[in-house]
Amino acid sequence: MLFRHMRAILLAGAGAGALVSAPVGAQDIPLDRWLVASAEVEAGEDPLTGSPADRFPERYLQTETGVWTLVRRDGEARFDFSEWTEPGEATLAHAYLRAASDTDMRLALGVEACAGLRAWLNGQTLSDPERPREVRLAGGWNTLLVVLDGEPGCDRSLSATLSSETGPNQRNDSGSVQVTVQASRPPGVQPNYPEGVVTVSAPRVTSLAWNPGQDDLVAAISYDLATWGREAGGGGAAVDAPGVQRPGAPPGGPPTSPFDAPRRGGGDPSGAAAGDDEMGPTDPDGMRARMVAQLRGRPVVRGPAPRTGSVELRLSDQRFVAAGNDLRPGSPVSFDGSLPFRKLREAALRENGMRAEFRWGDDEAEGEAPMAAAPVLLAVHGPLDLGLEAGPDGVWRGQLRVPDVLAGFTVRGLEGAWSVDGAPAADGVLCGPCERGRRFEVEFRSAPGSRDEGPRARIADRGFPDLPDGAAVSAFELLRALEGDNRRYRELVGG
Repeated sequence: MLFRHMRAILLAGAGAGALVSAPVGAQDIPLDRWLVASAEVEAGEDPLTGSPADRFPERYLQTETGVWTLVRRDGEARFDFSEWTEPGEATLAHAYLRAASDTDMRLALGVEACAGLRAWLNGQTLSDPERPREVRLAGGWNTLLVVLDGEPGCDRSLSATLSSETGPNQRNDSGSVQVTVQASRPPGVQPNYPEGVVTVSAPRVTSLAWNPGQDDLVAAISYDLATWGREAGGGGAAVDAPGVQRPGAPPGGPPTSPFDAPRRGGGDPSGAAAGDDEMGPTDPDGMRARMVAQLRGRPVVRGPAPRTGSVELRLSDQRFVAAGNDLRPGSPVSFDGSLPFRKLREAALRENGMRAEFRWGDDEAEGEAPMAAAPVLLAVHGPLDLGLEAGPDGVWRGQLRVPDVLAGFTVRGLEGAWSVDGAPAADGVLCGPCERGRRFEVEFRSAPGSRDEGPRARIADRGFPDLPDGAAVSAFELLRALEGDNRRYRELVGG
């Protein structure tokens, strides 16, 4: 078969073995097959450089990097590559990601605390790879390389997933996502970059604040402005996609197109003595590579990644503007903002609660997307920052009003001594059940030796985070039930 080791990603509702179109908001996609090698790697360098054989790993192929071994566990996202790693060497894990069109995905990589992590997408460094982040895949084939290192005895474990819950960016006409994860690529097919574009991530809810004098919680958010595409070289020259050479480029570089893919016998497509350039155990003479190239035609060189760009992000009727003038692929720039909780909830309940307008160079674009409800609910049940005022005696004081979102719940203060309306708060309970609209005076004194995080509280009742995976009720339904006295929400979570 031409497509070896291909796995059709099973998204919501798909049958076994089917490659399907999934709406935005589908379940996580596990990266469940990798080619793994062990090698000495210099800090900061991309290990996959040099010949096409080195840049595009193939199973059992001996290259300067090492021998690539297939490690596959269908449907699993977590692997331990320790047994494939030699002492004192780094672990290289590589996968091909095939997308039906240019599309955004959320990539989450996880490693042991003792391990170092570096990652490259299509040969471009991903900054801060430990943090889940949105990436843009090119229509066609993409390369993902992960490098793990660490002290002796540190497990080389990796978990990796993709999710289609992303920001309001340009999407394909169908509004769906098609992605496959594959350990190998068809001979002659070379990955490309997406068309140059500016994107914005879905906002992350970093905290909720309960402030005196306000009738609603305030949500702090963070979102990323990013650029994607091939990087522009010095003097305006374009650095093209892997395996694609600009017309007129000097000889000896990468091939101008898959038509000129190296054959056994050297990089000269007209033919040379056999034995110089090994195409791999599945295509020793390069015949299949040339057949694929003939069918696919010459590659399209796409526009470069914009260096400057801006976005106006809208959540409900709240607007946030971000701009950058030195953007680089794989290195997003983060921006912060805040909005009332009810506006955040409103955005997450709308069909397309996130909208954006982009500008870069002479181009502009618009996008929209639904906002995930689960992160909003997780924030509701996380720590609440209380905006009390610190006095010279070390006591924090202020008057709070119970907002709608806390009505009916028991709210307990964290790590310290609390009083409500002048009386000690038993077990730190500030109100329980909290009566919507009630006002009360709060005092807080931090506990000796505790971390100085200021006054914080949280809901003590059962909620969304306590539900098992696959619960019958969805995060969207729960967020919709979070209104009035929140009785329906508490019933749904069994509180």
